[in-house]
Amino acid sequence: MRSLTVTLTGVAMVVAALLTGCGTEAGPTAESVPGLTADATDHNVADHFKSVTPVTFSDGVNPCNGEQITFTGTVESQVTVIGSREMLDAGGFLHREYQQHVQATGAGSETGATYTINDIFHESFDFPNGSAPHVTLGDHATTHVTSDLPGLSFTAHFVFHLVVPSGKDFKVTTDLDWVKCS
Repeated sequence: MRSLTVTLTGVAMVVAALLTGCGTEAGPTAESVPGLTADATDHNVADHFKSVTPVTFSDGVNPCNGEQITFTGTVESQVTVIGSREMLDAGGFLHREYQQHVQATGAGSETGATYTINDIFHESFDFPNGSAPHVTLGDHATTHVTSDLPGLSFTAHFVFHLVVPSGKDFKVTTDLDWVKCS
């Protein structure tokens, strides 16, 4: 029954949208009144970039026992920037979203333990008006590292949110991080 309700709701929305487009003209061949079109009012565009890169890094430290971990795997990155075409071509933007996903395996330098890392990082940055900037920045990361040895697996979590109102000092609205060994 739920799918029937969703289908009927979708049909009702399409019919409502079609009826909204109808005017008081005499018929489908009546002269239309000039007005703004979507491309005349929407001057911003979006550029989207994806990459998958092999990676090796040895700056990982296990917070449960302090040993160095060397990882090898891949980093999948996605970036979306939004702004006028001129702004994007010059390297600027009004809004930027960045997502990174790291998947890798590694070995501990002291215990020889094997590790698997699954890390997700997301960043959002808004700079909507250059003449009166109101900047917001948000970062969020969750890292899961599992080990074949008991007690060496861990999860790390990080959240940060910064607001810079127009003409005012910045304010950190969220700053949270924790690490849990398991």
